[in-house]
Amino acid sequence: MATNEDKETPIETNPSPEENKEPISTKAPKWLKKLETQSWQAELLISGLVVAGLVRLPDFFIHWVEGYIFESTEMGYIFLSIASLLILAGINSLLVFFGIHFLFRAIWVALLGLNSVYPEGIDVNSTNGTGPKYWKKTKEKYPNLSAYNLELDKKCSLIFSLASVTIIMMTAISAIILLIYQLFRLLISLFPFMTDYVLHIGVAIYFLFLIVSIGIQYLAKKYPDNKRVEKWILGYSSIIGGLFSFYIFQKPIGYITSIYSSNVKSKYFILILTVVSFLLGLTGARQTKNNPVYNNFDGEKYFTFNNKPHQFSAFNYDNLRPEGMRVFTPSISSDVVHGKVMKVFIPTVEREKEKMGLKEFNMWERLKSERSFRDSVYEADLSKYIVFNQILVNDLAYPNLDFQYYEHPNASEDGVLIYLPTDHFLKGKNILEIRKNYFSKDGVQKIIKIPFYFEGE
Repeated sequence: MATNEDKETPIETNPSPEENKEPISTKAPKWLKKLETQSWQAELLISGLVVAGLVRLPDFFIHWVEGYIFESTEMGYIFLSIASLLILAGINSLLVFFGIHFLFRAIWVALLGLNSVYPEGIDVNSTNGTGPKYWKKTKEKYPNLSAYNLELDKKCSLIFSLASVTIIMMTAISAIILLIYQLFRLLISLFPFMTDYVLHIGVAIYFLFLIVSIGIQYLAKKYPDNKRVEKWILGYSSIIGGLFSFYIFQKPIGYITSIYSSNVKSKYFILILTVVSFLLGLTGARQTKNNPVYNNFDGEKYFTFNNKPHQFSAFNYDNLRPEGMRVFTPSISSDVVHGKVMKVFIPTVEREKEKMGLKEFNMWERLKSERSFRDSVYEADLSKYIVFNQILVNDLAYPNLDFQYYEHPNASEDGVLIYLPTDHFLKGKNILEIRKNYFSKDGVQKIIKIPFYFEGE
C-alpha cells in the first residue's frame, strides 16, 4: 500500500518573467459596452445639431475672413484664400457627412422600431398586394431586417468617425499653410528677391510632400523587414500625423485613419476620396466667387475691377452698398450728388500701404515713443496719401486737396476722407477718377472710376 511519503511531491519552480505577467484583458467593461451599443443616440443628437448649426456657418466664416483678406498683402492673399478654401471644404464635408449620417441614422431608428413591431419581417403567406408567391421572392431579397440594421449601424458609425477626422485635418492643413506664409514673410524680409518665386516654391513644396508620401508607401512594401526603413517611416509618420492633428488629436485621428485605411476593401477608396475632396473644394470656391472682397482682391484683377465708368457698382456708394459689406474700395456718399462739396472716402488697403511706404509702429515702438511723436509721423504720412492718389473728375485734376484721416462707420474701416468742390461738375453724369501710384507686374496702373449724377447745388 502506498504511503503519503511514497507519493511524488511536485517540484516548485520559479516562473519565468513572461509567465509571471498577468494576461492583458481585452474585454471592455459592461458600462462601455452598453455605451457602445447606445452610441447612436449621441450620434443622432450631435449630427442633427451640427447640420442645423453649419448651414449658416460658411457665410459667417467668409464674412470673418473678409477682413483678413482686406488687410493682406499680395502674397498673403494667396495663402489666405487657399487656407480659407480648405476650411470651407472642411465645413462643407461636415455638412455632407453629418447630413448623410443623420439621414441614415434616422432610417436606422425607423427600421429598428419596425423590427420590434414585426420581428418576423416580411410575411410570406400574406395575401395582400401581389400575393404569397411574390412575397417569398421579396423575402429572398430582403431576408433579415436585424442583419441589415446591424450593417446600417456600422456604416453610420464609420460616417460619423470620418466626419470628425475630416474637419480636424482640414483645419490643421490650413494652419500649416498659414504657418508657411509666416515663414515666407520672414524669408522675404531677409531675401527680397524671393517675392517673385512664392508660387513656384509653394508648388515645389506640395509636389515634394506628394513624392515623399508615395515613396514612403513604396519603401514600406518593398522593404517590410528593413529596420532602418521601418524606423525612418515611423518617425516620418509620427511627425506628419502630429502636424495634421495639432498633436492634441493625434491619437483619435491615428485610431480612425489607421483602422479605416487598413480595413477598407475598395481599391477605389483613395480615388473616390480625392474626387470628393476636389468637389468640396470647388463648392468652397463657388461660395466665395460672388463675394466682392475674395473676388476682386485676386492678383491682377485687383488693378482693373473698379475701372468701369459705364457701370454703377453698389460697393462704390454708401447709399447702395448692401448691409454688412465691407468698404474695400473708394466710395462716395451717393450715386446722386448735390451741394457744394462731394465726400470721397479712400480706405487704407494693406497692399497699398506697402507701396506708399507708411510708417508702421510695432508694439515696442508704441510703448517707447510719445503720443505727440506718433501723431507727427501720422501727419507726415498724409503727404504720402496725396502723392499716391491722384484725384480727377471728368479728366480735370484736383491737385490741392485736403486729406484727413477718417474711420468709416460701416465697419470701422481706416482711410482718408476728401471733400471735392463741385464747382466744375457737370449737371448729369460725371466720372470720378482716382489714379493710384500703384502698378502691377505687367505695368497696369490701379485706376478707379466711379460714375455719379450731379443735380447742382
